[in-house]
Amino acid sequence: MSEEDEGKWRLLNPLSIRFSQPRIAPHFRDGHLLQDTVHEVYETYLQDPASAGAAPSDAAEGIPPYDVVLVPPFPAIRVISWLPKIRGKDGEAKRDENGDQILGRRAWFALDNRRLHSLQCAAAKRWPRRCCVVVRCIEEVPGATIRELRKFRTTTEGRSIEVGIRAGETKSFSWTTAVPPRSHVQEVLAEGLFAEDLWDAMQWAPNTAADAAMALAEEEWNDQWGTEGGCNGKKDVKIAPCPENGWQYVDPAGNIQGPFPLEKMRIWHQHNFFYADLLMRCDPVDAFSPFSQLFPAGEEPFRSRVLRYRQKTPLQ
Repeated sequence: MSEEDEGKWRLLNPLSIRFSQPRIAPHFRDGHLLQDTVHEVYETYLQDPASAGAAPSDAAEGIPPYDVVLVPPFPAIRVISWLPKIRGKDGEAKRDENGDQILGRRAWFALDNRRLHSLQCAAAKRWPRRCCVVVRCIEEVPGATIRELRKFRTTTEGRSIEVGIRAGETKSFSWTTAVPPRSHVQEVLAEGLFAEDLWDAMQWAPNTAADAAMALAEEEWNDQWGTEGGCNGKKDVKIAPCPENGWQYVDPAGNIQGPFPLEKMRIWHQHNFFYADLLMRCDPVDAFSPFSQLFPAGEEPFRSRVLRYRQKTPLQ
């Protein structure tokens, strides 16, 4: 895959990146909770200027203004420089007196909103230190597909996002409320609005950028061949007897409920309390998975066997 196709690897402060969606689930597709992922982000440092070498012709020159590089347990997020539509709270695009859509200020927007949430939480915890992450700058929305374009429906110009499964049962998140108490907060602007204005990740964070490229390649391979993925790429699954205790689920607000005994789960299931997308597990060491994927096909839930998903070590 050429660099033009896959985008340029650059450094950006995650606090300067905007959300493109109005709402995200409190977990990744593999059941890994966003709040747990924040604690798995670790930090490293920029390459020593003496050994960084010369900047590529299509990247910023000089020393990047960052204190640390954040390394997440998932592949690098994809970002695009975008002029967002101004939308009302109902999601409808606003128009001027001539009927033309009103656009907001250009900024970097994420195509991977749950990953951005985890990175912003990690960076906010370290405020006022200036953090950066390795990102993949996309010149255009991949394939200009409807699925990608539908993500760009933020009603806050990406400054905040609702976290929760159901509308009306969410919590609003903005990194400005996640910084340490009594911190003086100000808006963080990107050092540039195009890839050419940003620092080359391969020059200033070569090891982190190389790991990000490898993680991207693995994720694309997994997507192509149908491997289970999400926060960190893969998970193991096995069939086991339903345990008598230890059952947990994630409520619509993202809070873990339980553990509960098997008998109580059976009663709740008989009363249709569980919906297909409800994240659940039968043991705290397992990864959460949707209720609809937790039991072997054709078997009644909570009666015999359960599918147990074990999370592998995150990519770093």
